[in-house]
Amino acid sequence: MSELLIELFSEEIPAMMQSKAEIAYLNIFTKYFQEKKIGFKDIKIFVGPRRVVIYADGLDKEIKGQAISIKGPKVGSPELAIEGFCKSNNINQADLVIQEVKGTKCYFYEKEITTQKITDIFLKSLAEPIMEYVWPKSMYWSDYKIKWVRPLKNILCVFDGENIPFKLGHLTANDITFGHKFMSPKEISVKNFVDYKKDLKDNFVMLDRSDRIQEIEDGLKIKIDYLNENYKSFYYSINPDPALLEEVAGLVEWPVVLHGRIDDRFLTLPKEVLVASMRTHQKYFSVFSNPILVDAQGETFKDGESVFAPFFLFVSNIESSDESIVIEGNKKVLSARLEDALYFYNQDLKTTLDEKSKKLDKVVFHAKLGSMKEKIDRLKELVAFINTNANYIIEAASICKSDIVSEVVGEFPSLQGIMGYYYAKSEGKEKSVAIAIRDHYKPQGPSDSVPSEKAGLLALADKIDSLCGLMLAGEKPTGSKDPYALRRLALGIIRIILENQWVGNVNITELVGESCKLYSKIINYSKNDQEQITLFIEERAKNYFKDKFDNSQVNASVNFKLEPSLVVTKSKLEAVKKFLSTDEGKDLLKYYKRVSNMIGSANINPDDEIDSKIKLLSEEKELLKYVENNSDSLIHKSILGYNVALQELLTIKVILDRYFENVMVMDKDPSIAKNRLLILAKAKSIFNRIVNFDLL
Repeated sequence: MSELLIELFSEEIPAMMQSKAEIAYLNIFTKYFQEKKIGFKDIKIFVGPRRVVIYADGLDKEIKGQAISIKGPKVGSPELAIEGFCKSNNINQADLVIQEVKGTKCYFYEKEITTQKITDIFLKSLAEPIMEYVWPKSMYWSDYKIKWVRPLKNILCVFDGENIPFKLGHLTANDITFGHKFMSPKEISVKNFVDYKKDLKDNFVMLDRSDRIQEIEDGLKIKIDYLNENYKSFYYSINPDPALLEEVAGLVEWPVVLHGRIDDRFLTLPKEVLVASMRTHQKYFSVFSNPILVDAQGETFKDGESVFAPFFLFVSNIESSDESIVIEGNKKVLSARLEDALYFYNQDLKTTLDEKSKKLDKVVFHAKLGSMKEKIDRLKELVAFINTNANYIIEAASICKSDIVSEVVGEFPSLQGIMGYYYAKSEGKEKSVAIAIRDHYKPQGPSDSVPSEKAGLLALADKIDSLCGLMLAGEKPTGSKDPYALRRLALGIIRIILENQWVGNVNITELVGESCKLYSKIINYSKNDQEQITLFIEERAKNYFKDKFDNSQVNASVNFKLEPSLVVTKSKLEAVKKFLSTDEGKDLLKYYKRVSNMIGSANINPDDEIDSKIKLLSEEKELLKYVENNSDSLIHKSILGYNVALQELLTIKVILDRYFENVMVMDKDPSIAKNRLLILAKAKSIFNRIVNFDLL
């Protein structure tokens, strides 16, 4: 068994493209070996700042020769068919042999495939899988004909210790690599993977991304332990940021974690601005701290909310003989960034949110849906529609988008809402108004928290306005594409309502209708368009509930036409789940299916009148009386409690027993049979007033 090592050495590969490239090249080379019929044991892909490495182990050294028999036309076929077969295989008719297949004589061409050396296959075809992967962004350089993520500088290819000099564009593969760009840029001769990895490490290159991540995590912990050991009046911790950790691991080949101190004058900035500035521009990790207090027993404990600590942690790509020089250089760059942020923040504080809101008529919400100013006007009406006693939220709605035009948000768009919170506080606005502004974008994903009742009201209005407007504008998701994150908006609407336990005015159908109506001045839409939006939210609700309930129960219970309250729908699901787990519930479901099977495909409308000319049996009268007495009461009970309604429905079993025992439904008289089926259809409709039993 043999090993293959390929290294594509290039200029700096963007960090956030590296993990996807690892997965892609693993799939590509797996497929390549399979298509070439090359046996292998394992494939590993390593992608770093300057190299993509493909390592395959347990490869065949050759593909054994074999004889194959290719079937052709039947003997006696037209001459053109025989000539065509010969031409497609590049042979003469004299090369054909005759064999019998299931009693029919056919022409065959027996072809001998010679043994192939793997080195020959690689020499001819290795460029193919390398170029198969399409990077999110690629480039040409100089006057070369190949296109790649960044300019390729060198290709290493070694198979069993020997160089495979295949060609890729202007490059010919060799057996050399290079060490760290700054600390050891020398050429390194390569014969096998084990020595290759060791030589790289000896020359300050950590090949495996998982090793670099672990090295960074360990270094961050060492620095935090140092701070806790030397500044004992506080407890220090890292602000968790897995995405930043992943990105930084893709920026360095030899990670060295260092720490520096932030000038106190920058600590007047909101912590979110500090974190964003450090993270976005510098890829630095933030540190937070809690005061350490001593209790009556002399035990120390953390106290209060974590606050931004005046330290920054960063990952250097070099080992320096004097770390203070590296730290001081990074501190100067960070100070310049924070100086800009402080200037932006102070400039923003010079104008109020109300003054900023006057600029929103120049900010486009969507080309077909008008400006942010128009969106604000709709939000105020929606908030009032949902809760007529929410004056403080109407105030928040009128300025919730004002920070979009601020200097800080212009620099850090992810801080929308957050900066509005700080500006509102600085103006002396009520705390509930400031919090509503801060949280009205929440939740921004399944792991994000849901805003509490007061802020949730504005968040709900904002999301329903965006969802309805964008869908009316034709921006519906298609397949996996959802550029406006409408699925996330719908899930946010569902979570806000459910987690705040809103029943009252939060009727999905009415809420969608009101939101669409507010767009009627600027966009034409039909009743069907409105219904499609409601169905879109309904489908998202079904997906949401399927994490906790059986699929059939969800499909049977979630129907906004019958029950437009999500909170009540959830209570219905809980009741159905509990009911169907009991023997009585399972038994009642059997009764329903029996009724449904008897009706079958008969075209019966349960709203039709019973034929009064036909004399009814006592069992028919009893069942009909039950239906008439419970048509309204069961649905009313379901609103108050589906547990009660389902228990009440159990009383129909005894009546149905007598009906089935004493009534011949399919009477020889078609009129009588139709009458009896109609009574059963009316009984069936009673079930479906609570839940769609057909889907259970």
